[in-house]
Amino acid sequence: MFIIVSLINFTTLNCTMMEIMKYSFNWIIFITLSIVVIGCQRSSEAGADEIVINGKLTNATGKMIWLSEYDTHTMHVIDSVRVENDELFNFRIKVQEAGFYMISTRNNDFAILIGNKGETIKLTGDATNLSFTWQAKGSEETQPYLEYWKNTRQQLKRVDSLIFIFRSSHLIPEFMATRIKLDSIFNSIMERQREAATHFVNKNPGSLGSLLVIDAKFSKIPLFNEVRDINYFKLVDSSLIKHYPGNKLAIDFHKRVQQIAKRIKNHPNNNRVLPPGELNPSYSPNH
Repeated sequence: MFIIVSLINFTTLNCTMMEIMKYSFNWIIFITLSIVVIGCQRSSEAGADEIVINGKLTNATGKMIWLSEYDTHTMHVIDSVRVENDELFNFRIKVQEAGFYMISTRNNDFAILIGNKGETIKLTGDATNLSFTWQAKGSEETQPYLEYWKNTRQQLKRVDSLIFIFRSSHLIPEFMATRIKLDSIFNSIMERQREAATHFVNKNPGSLGSLLVIDAKFSKIPLFNEVRDINYFKLVDSSLIKHYPGNKLAIDFHKRVQQIAKRIKNHPNNNRVLPPGELNPSYSPNH
């Protein structure tokens, strides 16, 4: 009888221990999975004082991807990563304010992102032609600028076609007639680009993207003139100071606009000032 009771007690104890072990095992799995999930979230999403830039670039295997900060004058490399086996890249940076960030795999070929605190920006594109292929999601400021840049890409392709025709026809008898026609087409493209640029500035004066647009050159020709287009500069200045008080980019631009206004005041015979919305006179071609 004692043996039977002992066996029953042992069996009961063994079952209890198995239940405890099963419960403990399940709990360990739960904790492990939670840690993995939290770790994955941590590695992919930006914190309140961070910007995360990640994604995947085609043709990037074996290449270095560089992350630079841009202050509208110079670029400063702040991080880099080598891509192995066509894997994802990931940058995480601590920031105090919104700014410009550039991703590149080679000189003079990059994606321009406008990042702000708490944003996780997903970037895709072709590492061998990033300027003309980059796409981005997750950044409120980058999206409208990207739409503007997509239009610019198309216009630049048209200019490249004109340059090819120009170089191919300079030895033919009809060269001068061809040159005049190409110049006319080029001026038309410049006017359309100018119109797109002024539309962007008028629609997004408080966007940091307007700093990129107002300082941009198209086929080596500035789209805005500091003196003639001072009202555009003033519009962006007043809007940025309101939208980004204390931001270094906005403050630097404010100082610059004050200096331009001072020059105009001291030289009243400068070019006629254009109000926002009015287009410049036709551009001279610069092939």
